[in-house]
Amino acid sequence: MKKLITTLSTLLLAGSLFAQSLTGYDIMKKADEVPEPKTSSSTATLTIHSKKGSDRVREVIMKSKDYGDVEKSVIVFTTPKDVAGTGYLMFNYEEDAKGNKKDADNWLYLPAMKKTRRIASSGSESEGSFMGTDFTYQDMGERSLNDYDYKLLGEEKVDGVDCYKVECKSKKGTEKDPRYITYIGKKDYIMRKCEFYDRQNQLHRVLTCTDFTTIKGYTTAQKMKMENVQTGTWSLIETKNIKYNDGDIDDSLFTVAALEKGRIK
Repeated sequence: MKKLITTLSTLLLAGSLFAQSLTGYDIMKKADEVPEPKTSSSTATLTIHSKKGSDRVREVIMKSKDYGDVEKSVIVFTTPKDVAGTGYLMFNYEEDAKGNKKDADNWLYLPAMKKTRRIASSGSESEGSFMGTDFTYQDMGERSLNDYDYKLLGEEKVDGVDCYKVECKSKKGTEKDPRYITYIGKKDYIMRKCEFYDRQNQLHRVLTCTDFTTIKGYTTAQKMKMENVQTGTWSLIETKNIKYNDGDIDDSLFTVAALEKGRIK
């Protein structure tokens, strides 16, 4: 019995030392490597809350497909009528063996103008509001690991879940929010919360992910709320009808032509 207790103590100590040896970069890399489904489709309700207290509600369709070297995603607004048909197409590229990553390709289609325009994946345009929400175009895509420096600040619970608290600082430092602190679940490496700080190092926005569920082995947040603490506005995405790896998705849907012809339904 004494030997068993000694062995268990050694294992527990080894596990503790392993956890302590993780760096901020290690944690973020593990979070980046969490398996994702090859295909995904869902609908969502988007609520935009103004500082005056009024709400605007939008309904959207979302689809994505992983091609290995690139993940293609599309978001199309279905209601109300004034935004119906508006679509956003994203190509997020994987890093190569040397850690280099091609800039994302993004297109926004506005049916009222019958026009599609490219959205820059970096710079001031990428930091602009996505369709009048508190999310930016940059938030809708993926951030490259190599664009930030990381520091493990400690551990903290978020909604009862033990999380690593990691500071992420942009190497460029020119963004509106050049620093953010993210809370990553210790067991599953899924993000629970993220705090964005502006150039004056003042808290600007807070993203909270809640209502987690597991679908075909993939842990998924069904609600994502982005709050601008400086303006008092917030935007909430409530995802529904989530389907992972449920049949193939036609490659032609991830094209500008599909957006312009209203094929994504």
